Amino acid sequence: MKLKNVQIELNTTEIQQILAIALDENAADALAFIKDNLCKRIEKALQQH
Repeated sequence: MKLKNVQIELNTTEIQQILAIALDENAADALAFIKDNLCKRIEKALQQH
């Protein structure tokens, strides 16, 4: 997979999740969010074109 810059739009729920994770410093929640949300969206963005 060729890497390139991507932009990902976050909705208000996702922003709230990220801010809550940052405040709680919960590593398990952070990893779950990255794996369940960000990675999938990044992979999809990289496959387009």
